[in-house]
Amino acid sequence: MKSKQAPRLFFFTGLGADERAFVHLNVRNPGQKVYVSWLPPGKNEPLPSYSRRLATHYGIKEGDVLIGLSFGGFVAVEINRFIRPAVTILISSAATRQDLPLLYRIAGHLRLDHLLPKWLISRPGRFKYFLFGLKKPEQRKLFDEIISAADPFFTRWAIGQIVRWQNHKRPANLYKINGTADRILPLRKSTTDFILSGGSHFLTWEKADEVSLIINRLLSEKISG
Repeated sequence: MKSKQAPRLFFFTGLGADERAFVHLNVRNPGQKVYVSWLPPGKNEPLPSYSRRLATHYGIKEGDVLIGLSFGGFVAVEINRFIRPAVTILISSAATRQDLPLLYRIAGHLRLDHLLPKWLISRPGRFKYFLFGLKKPEQRKLFDEIISAADPFFTRWAIGQIVRWQNHKRPANLYKINGTADRILPLRKSTTDFILSGGSHFLTWEKADEVSLIINRLLSEKISG
């Protein structure tokens, strides 16, 4: 009898970040782990179209597992519109537009994201350390490297997609992990499945052990169980 193939795990990182955002996670899964690199978006490409193109590029199929951090969670939710994953796990992210702070929705309506200067998007600094909850020198150093190497065009495009996001339906088999001290996407208790006390936006660095335990538990229950 042919054994069942383990599902692949697709990791979607945040704005301008790369797979180093997941370096501290210890996810136990016999299947392949794929760390998604962002494709260059079209100038006016909407997020649903971009997400479909990304899924096609990586060959994401029904039964795979999607793990999205911050902006990566928005993409994972969009992929749920046309592919049925085994489970979707969002970290420091949003499942629907209602999870976005009111200020973001107003900014999207007024298209204020177009006013963001390039230097503010691509330059690291103390204010960003505060927003992301980065306290340790080694975290700040790695964050600075990631931000400095990020494509400002992609970052500006992605910010626009976030503040104008129109998804109102939460997919099935989706679980949210959020921290109580997240200043980027503040906690909404009513829509969050796992709340990490004191956790900032970068839970995958700050609370890596706790996040890993939750992911492994969900994989065991939803995939192996």
